[in-house]
Amino acid sequence: MSDARPSDEERAARLAARRKAWNDAHPNYYVEYRERNREDIRRKNRDRERQRTQRAREEKAHRQKGIDRAKAWAKEHPEERQQARERYKQKHPDAYKQAQRDYYYRNRDAIAERRRAREAADPEKANEARRRAVDRARAAGRDSTWSPTEAQRATYRERENEARRLARRRARAGLPERQLHRVHAPERRHNEAAATAFFAKKRSGGDVARIREQDEPTPPELVHALQERSENRRVVREILAIADEYFAVHEVELRARVAEVSRARFRGGMLPLDVYTEPRRNALEFASRGYFRANVASPTSSLEVFRWLTTDLAKRKPGRSL
Repeated sequence: MSDARPSDEERAARLAARRKAWNDAHPNYYVEYRERNREDIRRKNRDRERQRTQRAREEKAHRQKGIDRAKAWAKEHPEERQQARERYKQKHPDAYKQAQRDYYYRNRDAIAERRRAREAADPEKANEARRRAVDRARAAGRDSTWSPTEAQRATYRERENEARRLARRRARAGLPERQLHRVHAPERRHNEAAATAFFAKKRSGGDVARIREQDEPTPPELVHALQERSENRRVVREILAIADEYFAVHEVELRARVAEVSRARFRGGMLPLDVYTEPRRNALEFASRGYFRANVASPTSSLEVFRWLTTDLAKRKPGRSL
């Protein structure tokens, strides 16, 4: 028998086996314990959470006091604050850069919002500052050496060729050249802010009257034409709704009637009727009864009606003869 003491792994394994054996022998112990001490467990949890919240509140207040003291001292001693910052920056360059990065990532939304506000207030100044930054980077040798890959070059060439083809098609059609120009984000945000301020401004009675005087009234013939088109479209929608419902209920009867008339026409030496569109045309005639504007629901006056009449023809399988 060896006198060597058991290792930590062996003791841990024995304790785990003993704990598992006890748990297997008492499967309901923890459930029953929680049932017996439910209120006490909840009270302890509430007390622990209350203490944790209080500690967090006190720590936050303590940190805020330190921040307030530092801000007050920095405001009273700006030169000493700047010298201390420079000394720390020289002594701990890596820690200083990391602190700058941490501050940026903690407050990136607020920093971006302040930058957008400055750029929107003066887009030209923002563009000039951006150009100076690029010039400084180039003077310091930090100019980008990036170059596109072959796939990117092929994509660029395809875009340029498509733009040239579009320009040639526009010229052949007699259209003017493209007048769009690129707008940077600061200028775009400035324009959006100006437009929002203009349209959100409350107008006085005098302003409204002056604006109305600048507008010429719509000619009566155009108003009448718009009303006519609106009424015709309304009538077409109503007739098609009635015809669709009528056709769904009487489709078999309508098709049988068309087949009978087609056989009679064929015996008389005439061409048979279209078995796809004629049943729907009969349903359309039934739905058009009683409408003063029934003529607007004809295949030659409304594309919507034509598409409804030829629905079955469009569904016909390719290669199948009429």
